[in-house]
Amino acid sequence: MFSFLAFRNWIHRTLLFKFLFSWYRFIFTTSRHFILTTNNDSILPNEIITDIFLRLPTKSLLKCKCVSKSWHQLISSPDFVNIHLKLNKHHTVLFPGYIENIRFCSLPHLFNKQHLTQELLYHMVPPCSPPFFVGSVNGLICFYNRKKDTYIWNPTIRKSKKLLKSSWGISRYIKFGFGYDESRNDYKVVFIDHCGDSNYGVLSNLRVVVNIYSSRTDSWTTLHDPLKEILLLNYRGKFINGKIYWAASTGIHDYYVRNIIYFDVASDTWGSLELPVCGEEVFNIKLGVVDSELSVLYTCKAGTTSDVWILKDRSVNVSWMKQFTIEYPLNAVLFGFDSPVFTFSIYLNLSDNDDILLLMPGKIMIFDGSTKKFKHTTIVKECNTAEIYGESMVNPLSL
Repeated sequence: MFSFLAFRNWIHRTLLFKFLFSWYRFIFTTSRHFILTTNNDSILPNEIITDIFLRLPTKSLLKCKCVSKSWHQLISSPDFVNIHLKLNKHHTVLFPGYIENIRFCSLPHLFNKQHLTQELLYHMVPPCSPPFFVGSVNGLICFYNRKKDTYIWNPTIRKSKKLLKSSWGISRYIKFGFGYDESRNDYKVVFIDHCGDSNYGVLSNLRVVVNIYSSRTDSWTTLHDPLKEILLLNYRGKFINGKIYWAASTGIHDYYVRNIIYFDVASDTWGSLELPVCGEEVFNIKLGVVDSELSVLYTCKAGTTSDVWILKDRSVNVSWMKQFTIEYPLNAVLFGFDSPVFTFSIYLNLSDNDDILLLMPGKIMIFDGSTKKFKHTTIVKECNTAEIYGESMVNPLSL
């Protein structure tokens, strides 16, 4: 039997829920009013306020910082920033340009051609020009310019940090990467320069010079020849699960992918991985990422299909698994797929039909989630391969 006491408790819970929901909507839509009483104490306990803030998107938090000094201190605190970073599920994709601008697009909208065209109009100008994109981690973007100035930039909060000058050079064979050591809260920038003796345009006596920046020490470290007779092929290393990966060959004139070289950001050590075993009808091998896993794309000589392999076991015994095969349309122009210097990215299960999104230099391709056959494509002019970008409140000036 429904008692009067139970009914009263139900009324109290309902009113409390409506109050919290309306207060949550208030934060989401405005920042001009104080949720304070006359004696400047919050109506709600700090624990509830913090819990609500942690669930807000980054742009809403920026508005909340302007409401009061106490809110500004809370949202700017390192503990809050780190927890919000782990809870934030709102990801966008950034399209590094060849000249100046960097364009952004919501990840789900990439599956919709109409939304994609509209969103690609939005762009931001980084602190220096022209920017050469290095990588993106935790809402921070690293890039450098022709003057060898290196920056770490958070476009969401519009803050950037210019790093100390380093002795790294800019050669034809420069490679780079950007990663994060969570155990030490340390962001690292890696520049790998392949040097040698030039005789009538022929390079010999290959030497490798590696410069590593650590945000924890705010300094550069230079290593000589950590990679013996190894040429890294893709310009930008892929940062995945604590390691930065490059496709590699055995010499300065060998442009075939022979294995995978990685740099462990936490231990500052180098390692290698064998490629998955595949058939011989291969047009090229390309390194990339599928969702958040290291992946390799094998494209057949006819250029009509690609096999997608994913690294499933990152322990001593490397285990590769063939995930699926995608089919390209007839006479498809796979620009950039004939060169291992470019990487790719694939995103799954983000659309209503579980379609497959493939990002390559200057092009977005959508494949049917069931048949794996090509559906449509979008050209992104003056753009390198897109990269995932997760908005955050991380301030590069406080690293």
